[in-house]
Amino acid sequence: MDKNLQNMLLNLEPTIDKKCYELKQKEREIHMQRIFVLVVLLLLFIPSTLIMLNVNVWEFVLGVISVISLAILIMLPITLKGNARGECYE
Repeated sequence: MDKNLQNMLLNLEPTIDKKCYELKQKEREIHMQRIFVLVVLLLLFIPSTLIMLNVNVWEFVLGVISVISLAILIMLPITLKGNARGECYE
């Protein structure tokens, strides 16, 4: 009986793998659709909020760029110092 079960599992393994792949692809598509909807909503929400608050878009972009560059300048030495031994984490 064990031999028949093992043979049946071996015969069904490609089909099981294919179905698992299809389910993962479907889950990935649903995830990507949710991200797309979120991005569209943000593209509608952020500019309209800036307009209602009477904020110039260029000032907002310059502010975001300056905050990101400041964060990089502060965190870069800390990050490089932490990996001074040449270790690689892959």
